[in-house]
Amino acid sequence: MILITGDAYVDHPSFGVAMIGRWLEKLGYRVAILAQPDWRSAEAFRSLGPPRLFWGITSGCIDSRLNDYASMGNRRQADVYSPGGSTDLRPARPLLAYAARAREAYPQVPIILGGLEASLRRLVHYDYISDKLMRSVLADAKADLLVHGMGELAVAEIARRLDQGEPIGRITDIAGTAYMTTRDTPVPADAVRLPSLAEQTQNKDLVMAAQDQYQRLAVPDCGLGATCEANPQSAIRNSQLVSSGRPVVQDQDPGTIVVMPPVRPLTTAELDALYNLPFARQWHPQYTSAGGIAALEPVEFSITTHRGCYGGCSFCSIYFHQGKEITSRSIESLLAEADRLSKSPRFRGTISDIGGPTANMYGTKCAAEQMCSRPSCVFPSPCQNLNLDLGPLMEMMEAFARWKGDSRGKRNVYVASGIRHDLAVHSKEYLDLLVQHFVGGHLKVAPEHYCDQVLRLMGKPSFELFEEFESEFDAACRRAGREYYLVPYFISAHPGCTLEHAVQLTEYLVSRSWQPRQVQDFVPVPLTASTAMYVAGQACPERSRRDAHGHQIHIPSGRHEKRLQAALLQYYRQPNAKLITEHLQSSGHKDLLKNLRRIWSGNRKS
Repeated sequence: MILITGDAYVDHPSFGVAMIGRWLEKLGYRVAILAQPDWRSAEAFRSLGPPRLFWGITSGCIDSRLNDYASMGNRRQADVYSPGGSTDLRPARPLLAYAARAREAYPQVPIILGGLEASLRRLVHYDYISDKLMRSVLADAKADLLVHGMGELAVAEIARRLDQGEPIGRITDIAGTAYMTTRDTPVPADAVRLPSLAEQTQNKDLVMAAQDQYQRLAVPDCGLGATCEANPQSAIRNSQLVSSGRPVVQDQDPGTIVVMPPVRPLTTAELDALYNLPFARQWHPQYTSAGGIAALEPVEFSITTHRGCYGGCSFCSIYFHQGKEITSRSIESLLAEADRLSKSPRFRGTISDIGGPTANMYGTKCAAEQMCSRPSCVFPSPCQNLNLDLGPLMEMMEAFARWKGDSRGKRNVYVASGIRHDLAVHSKEYLDLLVQHFVGGHLKVAPEHYCDQVLRLMGKPSFELFEEFESEFDAACRRAGREYYLVPYFISAHPGCTLEHAVQLTEYLVSRSWQPRQVQDFVPVPLTASTAMYVAGQACPERSRRDAHGHQIHIPSGRHEKRLQAALLQYYRQPNAKLITEHLQSSGHKDLLKNLRRIWSGNRKS
């Protein structure tokens, strides 16, 4: 098979195409990687000859629209996944462009889409650059199959069946895949039907209805042995990976897509085996003269401890891609990777991060035996079936603390990927261990906002819980004799966040003398609950305290308001003074404006 990627090739486990390539290689296949091919003609796609089994196409590590455009719709000035930051090495919509050229080069070779963008755009979705609802990327790309979620098991099964001579059109029962129906592949009789593209376009309320319906079906259940009917574990039957739940069907106008339920999570042994593959952990040598690949730097000496996240934040896509069940690697596997990293000639003594989507979910799990459709195991309160025993996490951290101490030279190991503060407050022992060994001066946390009305829509805990965590963290620092600081992250212009909410957050930041350097302006990422709120103008039913159909909320969609909300979070910056002043004068916030003028005056003098 030939794997095509919109990113430059980096042979590192944080880069999906490298992971899939190494995995298929381990299974005995010969794999070629075609990285950032010239899409203007089919010649580059003929350079390696026809793949015997299939083309595997991904746009890269992140959604191509997010890679190309900032939240305000401005083109990004650099592409960190391209050599030297070049911005002209990939097409605007790589999945479509690459699929067209691959089909032109060798019409009979099956085309499989995968990666994050394919996963999030598997159904009708909102595209914030074109500002409209769009068909599944599978329908637009005219590919044969789409792999959604973490793709190792599904891709392996596709390869096995193609290798045995099974026609691509008959491969319609693999969990974690999607296909377009034809005369030979009718809609499954037991499928769950979602509102179509035409229906959602005509009635935006159906955007929220489709989101709510699919969200309850799309993530493998965290219960042990549980099988929520369209949201289940998968099973091996007759040597084939098939789903035990019901498919989801949606008309694309024209065409109909069938999305099979997610593939089961990997086991600990399978995850260990993946990360034991012989990654070079470096970009391809041909990029060195151009300055290398910037995206590698922050992750080159990091270690992934687990997959999955049960936080269920409204704005996050991990829920739909990795699932909410946690699969943790063994401590032996993690330490073996640390040993391999320490032997690299480029290693300078620091493992920059040990973590996953949420670092302190390692080793935690659900003990439920019944069906569960909660998007979050911790919001609005921790589920009674969630086992929050942090013993496995602390055992792993203690092992790394010993690993640091066993070296004659100085070694550092940090937790830099961020933690859930609402989980961390449950254990002083965990905080003591974290502060003593794994904080490098600053610790990332994400309260996201100050106002509880906005936090509820985000699926985040009350700000009071963050303040409790801050107090516990400070106490842990005192016990350790350390002076460390929290780096809080906030989101501006989230659906439901009014300008008054933004001002209240600014007042709090000013009262604490906090000056956030990094602010996330809300981006409507496909398939997330927050994006459905953005399009429909209403809260998700589970985030609403009104009725089962949610309620109307304010949507900060205009460019002026989005700029203003972001500016209020970075109130201390002189370029934001005029925009903030105009709003605070018109809205009557005289005391806040007086305080800000003193800050601006002091900044000018300094």
